Amino acid sequence: MTKTSGLEVFVNSVPGEIRLAVTNCGRLADLVIVRYDELPVLGNIYLGRVKKVLAGLNAAFIDIGQNDSGFLAANDGQILDRHNEKPKLIKALFKEGDAVIVQAIREPSEGKGVKLTTRLDLTGRTVVATQGRPGVAISKNITDEEERARLQTALVSYAHSTTGLIVRTKALGIATEIIQRESKTLIEKISSITAAQKTTPPPTCLYEEADSILKYLRDLGGLDWQRIVVDDRATLIRLSNYLVDYAPELETLFELANNPVTLFETYDLDQQIDDLFDARVVLPSGGGLIIEETAALVAIDVDSCAHNRDSDPELFAVAVNEEAAIEVARQLVLRNLAGQIIIDFLPMKRKKNRDKIQSLLSSALVKTGKCNIFGFSRLGLLEMTRQRNGESLASRFLLKKEATRTVKTITIDLIRAVLREIACNPGRILTVACSHKLYSYLKGDMQVIWNGLLARTGPIVVLEEISTFPENKVEIRTR
Repeated sequence: MTKTSGLEVFVNSVPGEIRLAVTNCGRLADLVIVRYDELPVLGNIYLGRVKKVLAGLNAAFIDIGQNDSGFLAANDGQILDRHNEKPKLIKALFKEGDAVIVQAIREPSEGKGVKLTTRLDLTGRTVVATQGRPGVAISKNITDEEERARLQTALVSYAHSTTGLIVRTKALGIATEIIQRESKTLIEKISSITAAQKTTPPPTCLYEEADSILKYLRDLGGLDWQRIVVDDRATLIRLSNYLVDYAPELETLFELANNPVTLFETYDLDQQIDDLFDARVVLPSGGGLIIEETAALVAIDVDSCAHNRDSDPELFAVAVNEEAAIEVARQLVLRNLAGQIIIDFLPMKRKKNRDKIQSLLSSALVKTGKCNIFGFSRLGLLEMTRQRNGESLASRFLLKKEATRTVKTITIDLIRAVLREIACNPGRILTVACSHKLYSYLKGDMQVIWNGLLARTGPIVVLEEISTFPENKVEIRTR
C-alpha cells in the first residue's frame, strides 16, 4: 500500500465502469461509481410531446423517447408569480400532441416514469441559469453584505428578461471574471436549447446532464485537493475538457497514473471498497459497527467487541462512541445510506455525554447532504434522517436477497482482472474460462463492453465457456 497525505482524487476507468475515489491521508473518504448503462436522467432536457392529458390527476404524460412516458404535474408545467397569480389547470396549459420542452427532476423508479418540469435550470459550479425566471438571486448561505453586493453587481448585466441567475454558495470569494464567464456559458446553452425546438422533431433529448463523476469534480473540487490521478488518457482528456468551463483551476491537478492498471491496488482502494460491502466495520479501539439495511430503515449498532472496560464504564462508552460517531458519518457517505437511520451507541448515563456524541456526529455530517438529527430516544437510540440521493451501494451492486455480487459486478471485476493480468504478463495470450451464465452475459448484455476490452487489448484475450463451472466461477490462464 502506498502512503499518501492530504486529499487526493483517483479515477479508474475500464470498459463499462468509471470509479472516482477521494482519499484523506490514504483513507477512503468518498466514492462515486458510474456504469455505462446507469447514466442518470436527472437534469436532462427533452423536447417531448404531450401523449395524454389527465384532468383528474391535473397532470399530463409526456413522451420523451424513453420506455415510459414522463409525468408532468400542472404545478410543474407553468411559471407564475404565486403572490399575484393562481395556477392554471393542466387542460388550460396543454393538449394532446403539443410539443413541450421539459427537464427531468426525478429519476424513474419501479412503476413510475421520470418526473418533469417546464422550469429549466442549468447548473454550473458557481451559478445556476434559470430559464423564464429573470433576475439575480444569491444563496442565503452567503451572509457577508459586501460579498453579496459584489456578486449582484457582477451579474446584473448578464441576467435578462428571459433568463435569470442563482448564485451558489460555491461562488463565495471566486473571482468576478470566472463567475461571469460561467454565467455567459450557461445562458448561451439555455438559449441554444430553447432555439433547437424550432428545428428538431419531438421526442428528442436536447441536453444531457453531466454524469455523477463530472458533477462531483465540478461541485466539490477545491484548492484543498492535492492532485487528481487518472489511469486512462481518454478519460483524463474528457474530464479536463469539461472542467475548463467550470473549474479551470483544477486543470493543473490532473496527472496520468504511472501504472494505470494497478492504480487502485497501489493505493489500497480496491480493498477499502470491498470492505464497504461487509456488515461489520472495525474501529481503531477494537470496537466495531454493525450496519444493517432494511426496507424501512438503516440500523447501526456500536459494539464494544467484549473488550475489557475501563474502571469507569461511562468514560469507556464515551471514548468508543466518539470513534463510532466519526466512522458512522464516513460510512453513511461511502455506502450512500439514507432515509430513516437509528444508531445504538454504547449506553451513556450522563446527558452531557449524549449531547457531546450528538454534536460530534452532527459536525461530521455537515457537508454530507441534508441530515436531520432528532436526538436520543427513550430507548437510548439516536434517531436521524438523511436525504436520499439514489440507491445505496449495496442496493446497486449486490443481489437483493443475497450478500453476493450481481452478474454485472462480477463481469466488470473480471474485465479489471484481465487488464491486470495483461500488465503482469505482456505479450502472453490470456484465456478467460467462465461458466455458461457469465459467458452468455458477456456475449449478450455485456457484448459492447467486452468488445471495448478487446479494442484496448487486441486479440490476445480469448473467452472460453466451461459448462461444468459453477455459475459465478472464472479462471484466467496465460500461455
